[in-house]
Amino acid sequence: MIKARLFAILGLALGGATTAQADGTFLQFDLAPETQDAVFAGTRGKVSFGANYSGYDGGWSSGAFVARDVAFEGIGTLKLGPSLGTTDEADDWSLGAKVVAERYQPTSFGFMFLAAQFNTIDNDWFALVQVGDGKGLSVDFSAGGSDTYDERTIAVNSRIGDGPVSLRAGYRFLAETGFIGVSVNTY
Repeated sequence: MIKARLFAILGLALGGATTAQADGTFLQFDLAPETQDAVFAGTRGKVSFGANYSGYDGGWSSGAFVARDVAFEGIGTLKLGPSLGTTDEADDWSLGAKVVAERYQPTSFGFMFLAAQFNTIDNDWFALVQVGDGKGLSVDFSAGGSDTYDERTIAVNSRIGDGPVSLRAGYRFLAETGFIGVSVNTY
């Protein structure tokens, strides 16, 4: 039922007129004692795409998506499209639908970025609040879960110089472990 509704919403969104969003690419790697995570996302015109990989003690999972972006002036961007996913335990790829809502808000102290997403594959969800000073320092608060995992995370990001590269360090509360990482953000 949820998949059917998301595909209906996707069909309506693909027919709607939108304004173009900023092109960019985001790449992030995080390393913890028993897990490794990689995330890639990009936007070109009104199309967004991405992929992710998570390796953990005893297995791995991977996924990808492509989406049509629908901008709501002064509110944010909604991204809707098909997704694929697989794990070390799956015999093949699963097909699903993904919806992402994002908002970037300049503030008097820098910026705030809000994101929420849902993927019908394993009822996967993720929410992020990122607050930054606009000079290269930011803090992420995130929560995520699915039929197979749950996590709550805090991370501090510090940009290296004036470029797009940031070093990251954080803590995963449910796994009770720290992590380090690097990200590249050209948005």
